[in-house]
Amino acid sequence: MFEKKFKFLLGILVISISISFLTWANVISFGDMDDDGIIDSIDNCPRNFNQDQEDSDFDKIGNYCDSDDDNDGIVDFLDSFDIEPLDWADFDFDGIGNSKDEDDDNDGILDSEDSEPILASEILATKYLDDIQDCANINDDTSRHLCYTVFFGKITKNEQNNSNALELSIALSKIGAIDDCHFVSHEIGHVAFEENPNVISNLIGMDGTMCRGGYFHGVLASYFHSIKEHNESFPSDYNLVCNELIGSSNYQDCVHGLGHGLVHYFGNDLDSSLELCHEMSFYQNILCVKGVMMQYTDNTMTQKGISQNVVSDLCDESQLEKLDFIECSMSLGTTLSFFNNHDYDKSSKFCEYVENEKGQSYCLDGLRLEISDSENYKTKPLTEEIREKFQPQFESDYVIDIRSPAIVSNFDHIQEIDLITFSIDSPQYVIMYVPSEFVSSDLWITVNGQIPNNLVVKNNILDEEITMFSFVPKTKGIVMISPFSD
Repeated sequence: MFEKKFKFLLGILVISISISFLTWANVISFGDMDDDGIIDSIDNCPRNFNQDQEDSDFDKIGNYCDSDDDNDGIVDFLDSFDIEPLDWADFDFDGIGNSKDEDDDNDGILDSEDSEPILASEILATKYLDDIQDCANINDDTSRHLCYTVFFGKITKNEQNNSNALELSIALSKIGAIDDCHFVSHEIGHVAFEENPNVISNLIGMDGTMCRGGYFHGVLASYFHSIKEHNESFPSDYNLVCNELIGSSNYQDCVHGLGHGLVHYFGNDLDSSLELCHEMSFYQNILCVKGVMMQYTDNTMTQKGISQNVVSDLCDESQLEKLDFIECSMSLGTTLSFFNNHDYDKSSKFCEYVENEKGQSYCLDGLRLEISDSENYKTKPLTEEIREKFQPQFESDYVIDIRSPAIVSNFDHIQEIDLITFSIDSPQYVIMYVPSEFVSSDLWITVNGQIPNNLVVKNNILDEEITMFSFVPKTKGIVMISPFSD
């Protein structure tokens, strides 16, 4: 009797377990991990919410989680037409894929009549497509950036024209494959100097607007790195290395790059780099210090990582001169932007770690400026005609710095009568920095005899004995600055 009862209860238990197992299996089978209303067994993207279940290439992988929506072998990161298998490239950014575009380089000449119908950026992208895709498929931002840096070093060695490598970096930046081309263009400059160790020959003929001068910074950094590596004496004429570029907009990129180079030479000895910047003219010093601080903040965060401990006192106001503290704090914001894919919200949290209230404000200013410059560069790149040119005027024992998109010529300074004259070739704004000892308290400024617009005069700029003039002339012609007379 007991044996029969036991077998009966055992049977009930087995049935119960079987039912439970089937119920559990049912749950697994008809689950909905992404909670999009589509059961996992038929969901083409079971881990990603995609109610529309769009699958352009019919490969049973939904577009939302498919890295190649049109199955053409080009990852969506690079594919400008990611649901059109016949097209992927649009390097003239006119919205028309190559299979339909009759003018692939957008130069106004039809491809059928054009001797060079394809842009250099597209030629290189096609040639090195596997390398580019390898980098594009890396999820970690820092590792992906490093991959692209190595890649651009490779093509700079392999290809003859450095401008073409820069064009490719700009195109990948516009596509969104890389965050910003400025820092990868540093590597193009590094390798360019290694291949041809001459600063000016690497810079002359290059467009400093490309990637916002990053190539120039890389060339200068490699120049000073090479001097240190070969145990050569530090050049006494370091401040003249860029002089052949005076009169072009590239000159200020070169002087800024000089600052990067000084840090490559002196390493963690920040004071030595800054001291050499301070020996230059007023505006040269500003550009040089900017380069020093960009390299310094980048080096520090690359070596130590980004943390509250690193960021909080990276720029110590008590140890730095006024300009140096401002530029260090602003460069901190700039560098944080690059480390965080130009994400303001993510980067600003690190600026808030800065304990010095003024430093925190400058950090945020630098962050905003970098993001703005990066976006403007992609949509409205500056051209040589409208870009500011830094044109210092060297006298025997002093320098008068002039910034303007206009070309300055025929400069003359007659100290005995406090008269400064020069010519400008277009009615563009002019900014001047003049040692205060050469400035009369009562000034008369004219351009072709007319008082210019927006005239501003400021004394003791950055607590230095420098007077700044800024004005907008109504016409091109002769600028005259002289003591006021009735």
